[in-house]
Amino acid sequence: MDSVIPFPAAPGSAAEHDLMEIDAAIALVAEGHASRVRLVGLNDPQAVAAVGLAHAQVAGVGFRMVSNGAPAVLTFGPRE
Repeated sequence: MDSVIPFPAAPGSAAEHDLMEIDAAIALVAEGHASRVRLVGLNDPQAVAAVGLAHAQVAGVGFRMVSNGAPAVLTFGPRE
């Protein structure tokens, strides 16, 4: 089965690593392997949240970011 989002070979920077994690979460939901995926412990979730939102919208996957004074938690899913 082809993935909804192409994956890079290896991340070079912290932001690229976070985006790779985001794209993997989106793919899991978009392909029906998970109903939701919650990402915690990303390097700088606020810095990549806008790109993650755009990728989620293209894939038809829900997106939510929660930050209560701590590093943000990103949740992807359910499928829209």
